[in-house]
Amino acid sequence: MSFENVKTVGIIGAGVSGISTAKILLGEGFDCTVFERSGELGGVWADGYSNFGVQVQKELYEFPDWPLPADTPNFTPGPIFQKYLAAYCNEFGVSSHIRLGTEVTRVSAREDGQDGWRIKYREDGEEHETKFDLLVICVGAFSNQPYLPGFPGLGQFEGESIHNSAFKTRDQVAGKRVAVLGYGKSATDAALEAVAVAAETSIIVRTPHWPVPRKLAGVLPFKWGMLHRMTSALLPLYQRSSGLEHTVHTLGAPLVWLYWRLTQVLLYFQCRLGGSSDNRPDLVPSVPIEIGAFDHTTMVVRPEFFGLVRNGVIGAHQTEIQEFTKTGVILRDGSQLDVDIVIFATGWRTDYAFFDDEILAKINIEDDGYYLYRHMVQPDLAGMIFIGCNALTYESILTYNLQARWLAELLKGKHGLPDRATMHHEIEDMKAWKREWMPANHARGASIGLHQLHYHDELLRDFGANPKRKKGLFAPLKELIDPYEPNDYRSIVSGVWEQEEIRRV
Repeated sequence: MSFENVKTVGIIGAGVSGISTAKILLGEGFDCTVFERSGELGGVWADGYSNFGVQVQKELYEFPDWPLPADTPNFTPGPIFQKYLAAYCNEFGVSSHIRLGTEVTRVSAREDGQDGWRIKYREDGEEHETKFDLLVICVGAFSNQPYLPGFPGLGQFEGESIHNSAFKTRDQVAGKRVAVLGYGKSATDAALEAVAVAAETSIIVRTPHWPVPRKLAGVLPFKWGMLHRMTSALLPLYQRSSGLEHTVHTLGAPLVWLYWRLTQVLLYFQCRLGGSSDNRPDLVPSVPIEIGAFDHTTMVVRPEFFGLVRNGVIGAHQTEIQEFTKTGVILRDGSQLDVDIVIFATGWRTDYAFFDDEILAKINIEDDGYYLYRHMVQPDLAGMIFIGCNALTYESILTYNLQARWLAELLKGKHGLPDRATMHHEIEDMKAWKREWMPANHARGASIGLHQLHYHDELLRDFGANPKRKKGLFAPLKELIDPYEPNDYRSIVSGVWEQEEIRRV
């Protein structure tokens, strides 16, 4: 693939990944246009559910080269974060390149045989067409298509059923009997919102998974137990692990096993996951935590949730819905709930309706998602890059910024792509590696999880940057146990990393 003639770039989506990409490419002199179908920038941050917000500490979810204001509340509330995104776009001149209320309706190859892509879009009720040398897809991992499972009897239910994205205010559930279906962050958030005003609140959990407390043992922010190189070395081996990591998992295998078992014990007691004599359900996951951490539904739960479950204030049911009745639901464990409203916190589906059939066939969406080289490149779609669509990590804003910098360095000629056969071979290796041990789900192809440091290191090595970002006298020790945060990559994202590394040498 050649990128030397790229001048115009079309970016689909003005969420975090889209505006990060636009900011970095505009800074390198490329002519960018960002298409956003909604009337506001920010993607999920422009229109979230009731009391939504960032699930990690604020220092873990900010632009590496433009920190959040110092007075920003921790676990940044959604509306505050959306204003931060808007301010970022204004600060770096991105706003004037975003076309809000503009829906891309079709993407196809150029008919004139030249490199690049033709897109059709709808704006102000009119259809338009334009062409770009490069197309960057930034619509998110699950886009905006809610997943609403079907159940027998749903049509006869006399109450209300909504996706959690339509749960905008507590008033919708005040005084009602509420059942929340799901066990991700949005499900627990919905249950916590409901329990404050509802007559009864239940949560129906099909498959328990390991929660991540905001503070381990109620004291230590979770980043100190998860987001440094020591933890990375103890995880199930990465696709391309180092010799040292292989040694750790052979000679040190008992210690690796012990580390994760102690972690499970900590979470078991801190979150009170076990069953009890008064019919409280067992919420202990069936998979080891070092495996379960790679399920895309893993969440950083609000600390009050499990206390309310164990006190019976939120009724938890570890089962499934068998069918709906006129007044509620019958569960597979034989119990029945009379409810007025069911909130489906059941996630989203990837919405690539704007691609023609030829492109969709090349992307090859399977039961566990789709697989890309470096989680960004489909080898048979020259001139198309996916950013923020196929890379699920615990610090996604950092990941998207590093992907955008990787793309900028690629366009500048600082590195290149392998040939198509090599990329396809690596994709097949990745597919086999993930399917060997990662939990099966519809987003496994995008799962990076706690291997984010390995992935970030690869991106930096590709374009010649030093992946070890810690500085100072104790840098070697900090590399081992100090959590990696967006600010560690400030010079990378801002584009001055080469000058900085020359000074450090």
